[in-house]
Amino acid sequence: MKKSFILALMLVACNIGQVAAESQPVIENTEENLSLSLAESIDIALSNNDQIHSAEKGREASKWGLSSARRASGPTVGWESNFSRNRSRRTGRYFYNTSYSNSWSLTIPVYTGGQLEGQIDKNRYLLNQADLNLENVKQTVRYKTANAYANLLHQKDVTKIAKEAVEMSNNQLKLIKDQYSEGAVAKADVLMMEVRLANNRQSLVSALGNMEIAKYDLINAMGLSNNINVEPTDVFSYEPYPKELWECEEYALEHRPDGIAADYGIKIADANKDIAKAGYRPKVSGSIGRGIAGEQPFGMGSTDSLSAVINFKWNIFDNGVTAANVSQADALVQQSQYNAEYTKKNISLETRSAYERMKIAEKNIKEATAAVKQAEESYTIAQVRYEEGVDILLNLLDAQEKLTQARSNYSNALYQYNLYRVTLEKAMGVPVDMDVPLYVEAEKGGLSADKALKAAEIHG
Repeated sequence: MKKSFILALMLVACNIGQVAAESQPVIENTEENLSLSLAESIDIALSNNDQIHSAEKGREASKWGLSSARRASGPTVGWESNFSRNRSRRTGRYFYNTSYSNSWSLTIPVYTGGQLEGQIDKNRYLLNQADLNLENVKQTVRYKTANAYANLLHQKDVTKIAKEAVEMSNNQLKLIKDQYSEGAVAKADVLMMEVRLANNRQSLVSALGNMEIAKYDLINAMGLSNNINVEPTDVFSYEPYPKELWECEEYALEHRPDGIAADYGIKIADANKDIAKAGYRPKVSGSIGRGIAGEQPFGMGSTDSLSAVINFKWNIFDNGVTAANVSQADALVQQSQYNAEYTKKNISLETRSAYERMKIAEKNIKEATAAVKQAEESYTIAQVRYEEGVDILLNLLDAQEKLTQARSNYSNALYQYNLYRVTLEKAMGVPVDMDVPLYVEAEKGGLSADKALKAAEIHG
């Protein structure tokens, strides 16, 4: 997939009208109303999330691990110093002997049977995994924030519909009371309408409560203080999704960070197997040393010696320890292969599931749009017929309930469509900061992790 396709997916992702922020809002822990677009909410969440900070530290630790593995193949310099004082007795007198010794050594590993090389490969792949994990965490944070934002928009719509239902019931109750005072309707109609109004008010109370909970969820997703009142500025919209299922699934298998990280897990297991195999091979190291010993730390009369040593070590028989280690490492390679296959199957399943649910919601939007128009017309007719005395109140209430239900169904379908579009974006691995295929290509081309990140960085 080309980078332009990635950016196009990011632009249509969520299908919620976004107001681009010129700069990220400065959030202070003071009570205030904060109007935010989806893009601004995601930016805040990406800056504040502790899981992202944790993943960044995990990458830093992996980077130092690679540095340590590489430095282990270089020379080491050691210094050892000893001091001793002995007392002896001769002819009733005590004599003291003092001695000092200092030695320096320079040691270089010449051949380790592939152990050091395996350690370097292992830690390099661990760093690659850490990069992919960081991108995956960012995608998860974006998804959770977009999910919370969409839920808040939905709860606002539900609250609006509940308010409209209360307003309809209030207006209708006033009309019925006027008719009752003129003797045109029975007391039963007034009581029936009052019950309907009470029920609608209860629904409104629940809707208002759910909207407040949705605000808290969004605030928590962004990592903000609870004394901030968030007001979303975007609205739901509908635009047909331009990609087919097979395109989405192909994209997901190429871009999901956790899927590619699972492939690096196989490489890590292979590197561990190479490290275990080093037990079959000899190890060679070279060292140069100097030693000074005498009655003074570095004084005259001390013995000064130089040495050059080639150390050759080969475990001819280790009672099967190496063989057991290799077998264990081989089993872990196979385990990582199964894990990678399982991860990719889940990626395909998640992508298909999100896509199909989005398509179902898309069909429901079309059906619900038509149903709202029909319900509005039916309610208008029922209202006129009741006012003219040619129909009963029960039919009017039924028309009102169907109108409220049709509006709720439309709101829910629009919410579900946008929600599963966000879910599809997460399932596909649409990037936040890193183009995963470009990163893998750069890493395979021999670039360091830092340079590969730079090459795969998403701009704009």
